[in-house]
Amino acid sequence: MQGDEGKKPNDDYVIIGIPLYNSEETIASIIFSCLEYADEVVCIDDCSSDKSAEISKDAGATLISHEKNRGVGGVAKTFFNYAKEKNASIVVLIDSDGQHDPEDLPKMIKPLSENKADLVIGSRFVSGGKSKDMPIYRKFGLKLINGVSKLHSRQHIRDTQSGYRAFNKAAINAVRFENEGMKSSLEILESISEKGLRILEIPTTIRYDLKNTSSLHPIPHGISVFSYALSALSQKRPFLVFGLPGLIMVIIGALFGLRTINHVSEWTGVTVGPGVTFVWIGALGIPLLVSGIVLQYARKVLYDSIQ
Repeated sequence: MQGDEGKKPNDDYVIIGIPLYNSEETIASIIFSCLEYADEVVCIDDCSSDKSAEISKDAGATLISHEKNRGVGGVAKTFFNYAKEKNASIVVLIDSDGQHDPEDLPKMIKPLSENKADLVIGSRFVSGGKSKDMPIYRKFGLKLINGVSKLHSRQHIRDTQSGYRAFNKAAINAVRFENEGMKSSLEILESISEKGLRILEIPTTIRYDLKNTSSLHPIPHGISVFSYALSALSQKRPFLVFGLPGLIMVIIGALFGLRTINHVSEWTGVTVGPGVTFVWIGALGIPLLVSGIVLQYARKVLYDSIQ
């Protein structure tokens, strides 16, 4: 490690992990930059078809290769298992395609070394953060995912999908991996938040003006992550997901029902449509409302029994 700003305390063993997939054009420069701020750089090759793995070894990185493609979550799981074996004090995840700036590594590592945070996120959405040339549809998708995540998270995280993250030992041990796809980005935050660990976001610039920045199509990726966020929200706040929509349906159904009753009471102009609407909306709304109340109570009982 070089330079006063990038230096770490002697008792910190810093490992930087780089998910590797067909990044032969950029990986060498990323590794050289990362080696200035770490004791070890580890590349986890997720079945690249180019020379990325060979180049990463020649550039001085430790190489771990998957026998089959396991996605972002699988790569992170492999990296964290390796970090635990090496008894790392701090680990950082950074992309191999140049989207993340290695010059921000000192800012990522410093709060961990000074015990001011357990997880540091390089964020596009805090003051000073930027997303260079991010497509509008991607911005909308990120805002939607971030919004749902905020409803069930104990901590207010503005950029839940940033892959630029640094972890101290407490966070390393807290992370769990039940998913190996992109859903793991939220799962990691959820597991750390549940442990009551400190999460800090610092401004960074993530670039979208580069070639081959992602092999994942943003729409199915976004749907997958959003579905996981919604599922997590339904488990943590069931009344909000089930009970509230159910209550709204019951009210709407009741309004249609009252309209039908008014027609019947006049003995003329009986309208069947609103009455039928009342029945099916009520039939959906009442079970949802009851489910929301029961699940919310059950969650409270379970949580109290654990404490």
